[in-house]
Formats: sequence, C-alpha cells, structure tokens
Amino acid sequence: MKPKKSTVATAGRARVLADAPPLAAPPAPPEHLSEDLELNWKIISLLQEDGRMAFSTIADKVGVSEGTVRNRVKQLRDDNVMAVAATVIPEAFGYAWNSTTFLQLSGEADVDAVAHRFAELAEVYYVVHLSGRWQLGIASYHRDREHFREFLTEHCYGRAEIAAVEANVNLKVYKMKLRWQAVPF
Repeated sequence: MKPKKSTVATAGRARVLADAPPLAAPPAPPEHLSEDLELNWKIISLLQEDGRMAFSTIADKVGVSEGTVRNRVKQLRDDNVMAVAATVIPEAFGYAWNSTTFLQLSGEADVDAVAHRFAELAEVYYVVHLSGRWQLGIASYHRDREHFREFLTEHCYGRAEIAAVEANVNLKVYKMKLRWQAVPF
C-alpha cells in the first residue's frame, strides 16, 4: 500500500509530507502486559495512527464492543495516561529554525524556576533538566536567524541565573517522534 501524501504550504513553497499508511491492526504489545493493559495498548496504538479514528472502527480492529472502547478511552484520558491532540508542523506557520540551547546555571540559580520560565515561552516546545555540564536543555522554533538572536538576547544572555549558553541551530532532524511507544523488554 502506497502512503498517502498531503501538501503543506510553507513560506511560498510547498512541502510534501508522507503520511504512514493506516494500520490494519494495532502492533503487537509487549509480552509482559496483562489482558487489560494489552487492550489499552492496542487502543492507544490505533489512536496514535489516527486520533480521529471512530470508536466503532477501533472496536472492530481490537475485537471488543464500541462501548468498551469509549469507556477505555475516557478512563485513559481521565487518568492522564493519554491525550488526543493535533500535532502542528511549525514550518507550516513560518517557524523554520529549530534550535537546541544548553544552559549552565549559576550556583545560586533555582533550576526549577528557570525551567518553568522557559516552559512558558511560546517558541519553546521542550525543556529538560540535565545531568553533566549543562543543567537545562531548551528546544525551540523560530521564524529566522534574527528571531533566534532576539530569543537568546532576551531570555538567555546577561541574566544572573545563567552562567553559560551554548546555542545551536539544528541543521537536519533525523527523527522527531512525537508519539511514544513502550520498548518491549
């Protein structure tokens, strides 16, 4: 089966995105899962492929009733196990500069406070507390070089809580998987 293609307009040019073909059935779950967790795994796997998949379709693919799927999805959402949301492609909105910035904090800096400050910024999509030389890793999107420079100037340089900055522009992304899937063990 050939993957379907969709086109997204970006800054006066078109970019073609290859979508994966739809799953005929969910992938096999890890062997250690109970029957209940196995059903959750299958439902989540199908929703990861298509967040708008009808509960009746999921029910047919996993061999349970539509009501069972509806109840499971509600419970998984209520328990904060999963969320169904749209994934945005930043380039489609003119944000073509993907960057990774590492921060070394000063001795008196409150790591959590600095991390939360960056997490509130619209350009930032990922903030992590690291071990090693750098205390924080910040991943962000920017419109262009000037927008990235302004971001660094306003939020990183000249701040007492930040001792050192290593700013990087990601030249090519080889993998950005926004859907986590447990590794069988």
